Amino acid sequence: MFFTRKKKGQDDWPLPFSEAHYRDIRRKNVIRLFSTYLAPLIILAIFFHVQYNSIMTEGKRFHLRAIAENQANTLDLFLSERLVNISNLIDDPNFQVPPSPQTMEDYLGILQKNSETFVDIGYFDASGIQAAYAGPYPSLEKRNYSSEAWYTALKKDQVKHIITDIYLGFRQKPHFTIAVSRIINNQFTVLRATLDPEKMYEYISTLEGSQEVYSSIVSKEGYYQVVTPHIGTPLETSSIVPPLEPGLGVEDVEVGGSSITFAYSWLQTADWALIAQQAQENTGIFSGFNPKIIGISAAVIILIFLIILNRSAQLVEMQKETDRTRAQLEHAAKLASIGELAAGIAHEINNPLAIISEEAGLMKDLMDPELAQNISNQELIPHLDNIHESVFRCRDITRKLLGFVRKTDMDMRPHDVHQLIDGVVDGILGSEMAVSNIEIIRDYAGDLPKLVTDGNQLQQVLLNIINNGVDAIEGKPGEIRIKTLFQKNNIKISISDNGCGMGTEQMEKIFMPFYTTKEVGRGTGLGLSVSYGIIKSLKGTIEVDSTAGGGTTFTITFPIQEKY
Repeated sequence: MFFTRKKKGQDDWPLPFSEAHYRDIRRKNVIRLFSTYLAPLIILAIFFHVQYNSIMTEGKRFHLRAIAENQANTLDLFLSERLVNISNLIDDPNFQVPPSPQTMEDYLGILQKNSETFVDIGYFDASGIQAAYAGPYPSLEKRNYSSEAWYTALKKDQVKHIITDIYLGFRQKPHFTIAVSRIINNQFTVLRATLDPEKMYEYISTLEGSQEVYSSIVSKEGYYQVVTPHIGTPLETSSIVPPLEPGLGVEDVEVGGSSITFAYSWLQTADWALIAQQAQENTGIFSGFNPKIIGISAAVIILIFLIILNRSAQLVEMQKETDRTRAQLEHAAKLASIGELAAGIAHEINNPLAIISEEAGLMKDLMDPELAQNISNQELIPHLDNIHESVFRCRDITRKLLGFVRKTDMDMRPHDVHQLIDGVVDGILGSEMAVSNIEIIRDYAGDLPKLVTDGNQLQQVLLNIINNGVDAIEGKPGEIRIKTLFQKNNIKISISDNGCGMGTEQMEKIFMPFYTTKEVGRGTGLGLSVSYGIIKSLKGTIEVDSTAGGGTTFTITFPIQEKY
């Protein structure tokens, strides 16, 4: 069936293929254009995104590292200042041993004026007893701290001052201890103050970069000392334990199935590490994308895709116009071929017409009363049979001509190639070959499978090539060899003549429309051009090999296919 697409005001030539065929062409064009233009752009965009994301990630890591380092340095300075605050008290020449309760209250007031993180203050004698105390836990006065680790470390003169990890102690509430020891009047004395972790966190939250990150302090053993409620509580085991070496760095860790990037910096004044991690880990699919880049890239990709769709539609329309033109050329070539065959066909039709005329005249004479033949009806039967046979001979000839010249649908089905060739040589060209002194030599392969093709169109190609071979022999005795071959899953048909051949310049133009080497009035220049289009539409190829004076060989190749 021919499929048409009617346009207003235009009488279109029928399309030789279905709309499904053209949809397939459009799909292939979209894929080809997408692969050529859009796919490289997408790959390039992904590459630049990866590079951009890598740079941004590295920049974030450096920024996180800088925040951790700055906060650790600030916290070191803060703790050093707290140590100085206590040291200034015990190093005062007027320091009383032991201090009076009022003096201890004064000392606490001085410390809290310097920093709100101070909770209380206590004075310890050589026995480890807290001899004097000022603060919210008066029950701690007279308590024995001699077995406490921090006091033992000071007593053994291992250090002159100490900052402990967070612990509960006698008060059963998390706190830090900052203590300094001195020898006063030949007596070992210790001045100790405690700091509130919550006040410490409030201080940390005021540091530079604190709004961008969650900051926490972790001991060497991996316990939170100061931490935001968003990620933990004091004395809870930290999910992040930084390495001891190097003292400053950026690491990645898996926590709860998610990757977390954190920066750390070990403090100089205490065995703590300050950890900084992003306040909100963006783990979405577009986490590393810049919104502007996404918008611009998406707009460009959509625009190019729309252009591709439009261009594909244009290419399909161009293909339809090409197919319409080719269909017209094929039909014109058929008509031209019939015109070239007219002389031989007329001769072949004239023979049965002459028989009909002679038999009719003879029967008329036999039935003439003046001749007095007295012939019976039985004697007329042989003459009527001759007329009947000649009529059917004419009918067969005209059917072949009409079947060849009529516009037909694309009829793709299995065909015996040899039968198609014989149909052209014996059926259409039989009489012409008989009087042209040209021998047809058939060299058929024995293992040739059936070919899925349009038999009528392939026969037109064969007829065009054989007619060209006949014209190339130029009325002299000659031969046309038709050979078939099955090779590498391809069917090959070669048609060779020993005619005049062609030069290089002629061979470059033979498939161009309206180019002909024949004399004016003998050829239209459409035969080989149309044949080339037909073979291409049938998924085959056509090649020519010729030398001037050495004959010409056309080779048609079709791949074996189950369906069209």
